[in-house]
This record gives sequence, C-alpha cells and structure tokens, in this order.
Amino acid sequence: MAGPPTLNGQDRTLALVAVAFTVTLWGCSNVIVKVLSVTGQVASFYRLWFAVPVVWMIPLCVPSVRGRLNRDWLSGALVGGLLFSMHQMLFFNALKFTSVANVTIIGALQPALILLVAGRMFGERPGLRALLWSGVAFAGTIMVVLGAVGAPSWSPLGDLLAIGNLFTFTAYFLWSKHVRARVGATEYTVGITTVAAVAVLVVSLATAQDLGSPSGGELLWLAFIAVVPGTLGHLLANWAHAHASAFAMSILLLALPVVASSGAVLFLDEPLTPLQIVGGGCALLAIGVIVRVPERSAEELASSAAETDAP
Repeated sequence: MAGPPTLNGQDRTLALVAVAFTVTLWGCSNVIVKVLSVTGQVASFYRLWFAVPVVWMIPLCVPSVRGRLNRDWLSGALVGGLLFSMHQMLFFNALKFTSVANVTIIGALQPALILLVAGRMFGERPGLRALLWSGVAFAGTIMVVLGAVGAPSWSPLGDLLAIGNLFTFTAYFLWSKHVRARVGATEYTVGITTVAAVAVLVVSLATAQDLGSPSGGELLWLAFIAVVPGTLGHLLANWAHAHASAFAMSILLLALPVVASSGAVLFLDEPLTPLQIVGGGCALLAIGVIVRVPERSAEELASSAAETDAP
C-alpha cells in the first residue's frame, strides 16, 4: 500500500483550497442535475462522453504527459475507471429518484468509512481533536438535511442507490489516493474518464436508454457539468491526493450538503430552516478547524506508535 502523502505546508494549503473549490462545484452540479429532465443514466453518459475529448487534448498536446501513459497508468486507470463509472451511475440515478438532501447526507458518511481504513492504508492517524470536530461537522450536516423543507419526494430506491454510491465513491476515493503515489493526476484523470465512459456506454446500451432525449439547452448544461465540475473538479481532487490526507479531504466533502442546500434555495425554491442554518454553520466551522490542524508526519506517527504499549 502507499505511504502517507508528503504534507508540505504550502502544498497542503493549496490542496485543501483545491478540494474546497471542487466541493463548491460538485454541490452546484447536484442542483443542475436535479433540474434536468433526462434520466440519471443519460446524464452520466453525457457527463463522461463530453469530457473524453477534453481530457485527451492534454496528452495529445503535452508530450511529457503522453510519455507517462505506461503500465502503472493503465492498471490504475482500469480499476479506478470502473469504480468511477459505478459512482457516476449510482450518484446521478440517486439524484433523480430521491432528494438532493438525502443523497448528500448519505454521502457525508464517507469520513466514517475513511477512518476505518485510512490508517492502515496510508499511515494516517487523526488526533482526538480532529475526531471530535469531525463529529461536530457530521452532526451539523445531519441538521442541514433533517431541517430540509419542501424537498423532492423521498424514495427508498433512491436512498439505496445513494448508499451504493457512498461505498463505491469511498472505494474510488481510496483507490485514487493509492494510485496517485505512482501516477500523475493529469494522466490518471484521462484514464479513469475514458474507462468510465466506455463502461457507462455499455450499461446505457444494455438498458436501452434514450440517448437523444436531452434538449439543446440541457446538452449545454451537461457539457458544463462534464468540463467544469466533472473534469476540472476531479483533476483538482486527484492532484490534492498527493498533498493532503484522506481524512482532511473527506471532511471537506462534508460541506457538500451545505452547498447543495444553498443551491436548492436559489434554484429549486427550497427554503432553509433555522435548523439548517445552524447546522450548516456548525459544519463549516468544524471543517475550518479540522483543516487548519497540520497532519502528523510519518516520523511522528512512528514515534507515537513506538511509545504506545502493545495490547
């Protein structure tokens, strides 16, 4: 397994800023997808296939990137791309079947899954303060969702899809962090986008999706989602994997329900209740505290482990 990331202070700050920007983009795209009339499967198809020619422009124009499309890149992209395709299909379909709030709160459980495996995989040991504040962030996120008023109809199928997305996105997130130890962010994004696009095409054809259903205006929105929140967002997140811990990055993702709820107020006429406002404030405050705490280095972790009595 890969070792812990090199946590240079300046690079870590830039990485967390990149993730925060990505979270904002993803939160806004949730609302856009909900507004579109196409099915979740069709949305995932266009999100990926609009992105494929964009990402391939990079290796075609930059020889150094093209030269890094090696065996490590291929093996990493095959697994990452398949996981990414599952995440895309489950996520877009979940948004169509159930509320944005339900999808985002279920996704906010990711840090709990990360904590179970990140220590063993990447040598990360978040301190007690980070754990306590992550609890505050999680509680605040729950308040945001439970306080939702006028949300779209609840669907048990949609919630099941959202739970499936939680596990597949967590697997994709951790695999990407593992792969980034030996594969660059740019070429990795090219690979996973291509593999995921092919996988989603196969599923779309197998399920007889009406790929001609989007209108001209919807195609423009789908192109925007593909290029900005999709390609740019995942490129920034994949770059950040090498410079920030999985725990800090996953905590930042807790801001997604806050961003999505704010977008719902503006575009879906879903008002924010006092409980949502308080919960959102708590979540953002906790996230701010957590990401300002420097991660412990591998040497510090080893020293701490050496001083701890074995059971």
